[in-house]
Amino acid sequence: MGVDKKVKIRPKDPMRDIPSLSQQIEYLRRLKTSSILLIRKAARGISHQKGRLGIFSASFNPPTKAHLALIRKAGRLESLDETLVLLDAQAMDKKLIGAGLEDRVIMLKKLFQRDPRISIGISNRGLFAEKLLPLKRLYPSPTSFIFIVGFDTILRVMDRKYYKNPEESLDKLFRESCFLVANRGQRDQKTCKFLLEPKGNKKYEDKISFLALPKEFSSISSVSFETDLGKANLLRIGSPPLSFALLKRQSFTPSHTDHPLPSMDREDQSIVRLRDRERGLAFQGRN
Repeated sequence: MGVDKKVKIRPKDPMRDIPSLSQQIEYLRRLKTSSILLIRKAARGISHQKGRLGIFSASFNPPTKAHLALIRKAGRLESLDETLVLLDAQAMDKKLIGAGLEDRVIMLKKLFQRDPRISIGISNRGLFAEKLLPLKRLYPSPTSFIFIVGFDTILRVMDRKYYKNPEESLDKLFRESCFLVANRGQRDQKTCKFLLEPKGNKKYEDKISFLALPKEFSSISSVSFETDLGKANLLRIGSPPLSFALLKRQSFTPSHTDHPLPSMDREDQSIVRLRDRERGLAFQGRN
């Protein structure tokens, strides 16, 4: 007689049974546990749960050329096998304004649709320490985690006010991951070293490295878009064409601009149709 073999059965992901993107996002935001919804898995990313994973977490309101430059340079500098572009459904110290989360997902999918090493996901937690558990479920050991962040973000990561048990949380975070920090405006590598001078931060020094972006990218901020959306020239400079195409159709975009907006081409129209279809499914689901 044969010996029965125990078969491991993975728990069913309830989000896979939810029909529309907007409904999946709403379900994710209501979860009380830290979770990541994987929207797209890289076609040529990490295989056999082994490799170097870059995690770029942001609000992407909207995706900017600075985001693209940072992702690309980090991939080369750190020899990343895959980069997970992670949209924060609940960002730290930020209210959800501007583009809806489903719109941001659509922009990210269009921007990275031809990049085989980019995965896209949504996280329902802003703290990096809380992202670790769902990340380890998606990418088990021995995957190496490299968080790609701007200078403003590393300041929040190191700020003890965000943690119930600061030293324990930070020790675990830096034990299980490392950070690649990009300059922001005048905040350069010297400023980053100054951040690590306090005794409590010094022990993390070997887990934090620096990446220098050109000035044309280091000064770009999504916040600029949130406060100056009426300036079409600012959008064209800082936002990739696909992001601009969708943004100019958003309800939060002012009706008047400093410059006339270009007409939409076929690809632009396909983005809006996809967005409207997602919203239509969500509306039907509520009836």
